[in-house]
Amino acid sequence: ETMVAAASAVAAVAVAYLLLTHRKKTKKVSEVVKGVGKGGQDVVTLKHASGAICEVYLHGATVTRYATGGREVLWVSKSAVFDGKKAIRGGIPLVYPQFGPKADARLGVSAMKQHGFARVSKWELRQTGDCSATFVLRASDATRQTWGWPHDFELRYDVTLAATSLRTALTIKNLSDEPVAPQALLHTYYATPAVADTSVDGLGAHTFLDQLTASTRVQRDDVPITFSGELDRIYDGGALNAPKTLAVSSEKGTSPVASVLVEASLRGEPFAPDVVVWNPHVAKAKAMGDFDDDGWKEMLCVEPGILNERTRPSLPKNATMVLAQTITPPL
Repeated sequence: ETMVAAASAVAAVAVAYLLLTHRKKTKKVSEVVKGVGKGGQDVVTLKHASGAICEVYLHGATVTRYATGGREVLWVSKSAVFDGKKAIRGGIPLVYPQFGPKADARLGVSAMKQHGFARVSKWELRQTGDCSATFVLRASDATRQTWGWPHDFELRYDVTLAATSLRTALTIKNLSDEPVAPQALLHTYYATPAVADTSVDGLGAHTFLDQLTASTRVQRDDVPITFSGELDRIYDGGALNAPKTLAVSSEKGTSPVASVLVEASLRGEPFAPDVVVWNPHVAKAKAMGDFDDDGWKEMLCVEPGILNERTRPSLPKNATMVLAQTITPPL
């Protein structure tokens, strides 16, 4: 009996060890994987132990996918081009150093193609963490000569995936002797079931430029932004130098799409970022070759930025400026 009991005890220990080993082998871990994506383009995939996933193409350091809880948070056009030349239509393209088709006086350059060169340049993957990646773009002959941007700079883009959120942070460092005042934007495309039933809250009482009418107005504090036609607005950051939280909701505000914390700082001191809200509607969607004709029905852009000609900071030599957002979908 003693021998039987001892054998049973040994067997129990063996079974427990095998179970523990199996659990260790099957336990999900966070990881960052380098690979090849659409069009043969280099892509970095962040996989969180929770199941959340994020994809970033080195072309433009463009985030093209963020999914969590079984839901795709970002919208990417089915007609998007992945050729290493054209900007990827959707996800989170990076705008730098110019926003619109015309340079404003503080940029100090002649006309540059809309949205600048950051979104169509190949970035370097500098480092990876447990579930994060850092991408870098520096001044080059292409940025100086082809694009006409004479300044030396370094851009660092940190993408961090957590179980319930995605944080993207663009750090701009001026390496030129003279101060510069570049524009920047995290041009984020959100997926929504129906844009006609979607709203954006958190910009009440903010002054905005309506780019369709070239008029300036103030958003009513008690009225969310809604989409009944083409919409293209630049909301001024306002006087409050602090992060702001925006709420994107569908089904007439009853179903959250994402909560978005937007923030900006210069030399560690916070300032208020601007926000672009955009949907092209029917005509403009059809006019863009890489935009699905009906794609406007299921997307909207809410884009933290540093844009305002009058109020955006000037960046002294060796100083850094950060533009960041944290996207938190509903659980």
